[in-house]
Amino acid sequence: MPPARRRPPTGAPRVPAGSVRRPKVAGRSTAPPAGGDAIENENTSTSTGAASTVDLSKSSADTAAVDSAATDSVVDETTETTEADDGAPAGRTAWWTPRTMLLAALAVVFAVIALLAVVRPGTSEVSNQAWVDTPATLEVTSAGRDALQTVFSYKFDTIDQDQAAARAVLNDERRGEYDSTAEQTKQGVIQTQTTTTATVTDIGVSLLDGDRAELLASMDIAATQDTVDQGTVQTPVSVTMERVDGKWLLATIDNR
Repeated sequence: MPPARRRPPTGAPRVPAGSVRRPKVAGRSTAPPAGGDAIENENTSTSTGAASTVDLSKSSADTAAVDSAATDSVVDETTETTEADDGAPAGRTAWWTPRTMLLAALAVVFAVIALLAVVRPGTSEVSNQAWVDTPATLEVTSAGRDALQTVFSYKFDTIDQDQAAARAVLNDERRGEYDSTAEQTKQGVIQTQTTTTATVTDIGVSLLDGDRAELLASMDIAATQDTVDQGTVQTPVSVTMERVDGKWLLATIDNR
């Protein structure tokens, strides 16, 4: 005969020994206790805080680096500004340009020339009486015109007289130079039958100081050889004259 089956108990289930039975309360959630959530939230907050702390420390380092770079930039700008101040001001054109330097140099040259026109090296201050003393100016002007035309005019058939007249309007120094080439000139004039006629077209006194005078002149010199016209040459002449025994004589002649 088969064994009889045991029926499950119909009453309340038995609670194991040693366990605490909790009564069921209507509306109570079966979710984990709030304490667990709080602990988890605290852990999460702690992690977040730690992360935030790390980020803040990193931001501080970055900020320090930025501040350092900014400081270096300011120092560099200050140095550049100082160097710019040592030279020409930034953004401005230097007024001491090569053109300005050139104008300044020319001004100095003109000042020296103006000074030399009044005071000559090796002499005292010059008193220029040209056209202030009209009679003396006219006298030296006439003497200069006659002397130039006499020295540069001669004829092959009157060469001896012409050379004698030239010697008479030269001072001792110029006369000695004239005589050193007089004979050579004479022979050439005779051989080529040359005739020259000098005409002073313009003349003026630039300086008259006592017994010394300076004149500027323009002169035409016409020449013929064996009666053949050789043309006319116009030349500027600068001369110095000195008065010796009351007579104005040529001291220097420059027609270059």
